[in-house]
Amino acid sequence: MTEMVPLLFRLSSKKIVIIGGGKIAFRKAKTFVKSGAAITIISPQIIEDFKEFPSITHINKRFEKDDIKEAHIVITATNDKEVNQFVKECTTDFQWFNDVSDQKNSDFHTPAVVRRGELIVSVSTSGKSPILSKKLKSELENYFDDHYVEIVKTYADDRKKPGIE
Repeated sequence: MTEMVPLLFRLSSKKIVIIGGGKIAFRKAKTFVKSGAAITIISPQIIEDFKEFPSITHINKRFEKDDIKEAHIVITATNDKEVNQFVKECTTDFQWFNDVSDQKNSDFHTPAVVRRGELIVSVSTSGKSPILSKKLKSELENYFDDHYVEIVKTYADDRKKPGIE
């Protein structure tokens, strides 16, 4: 098996399509809301929580192949394995795909993330144990408190000084 590689992406102006309108689809969408990506939900129904983010586009329909032709990232968050597999089959080699119910069928995983200003700490179990990732995230949130916002800023300011890298 090949190893996962942790990366941080700038997603501004990228297109993310999420198939599914339930709680898991909402959690995935929420992950990307502040990224500047254009997020579209394809689902005949969505939960009320989506109203929290008016920037998310909802297309009220069942998934069709053309729904993802412009997408950079495609996420299936349905409880229907056949739909999830069909979505995977519709992706191209140039699209990043995630099946929230089958991490082996996915190109990437979304880690648990702690943010303190510009400090980003993420933890992943490579999809093996979301519960453990959540537990570790909680511990990291306690360790990396708000004063890390200033620590990062101080280091950034120092880095701008001549002779400091």
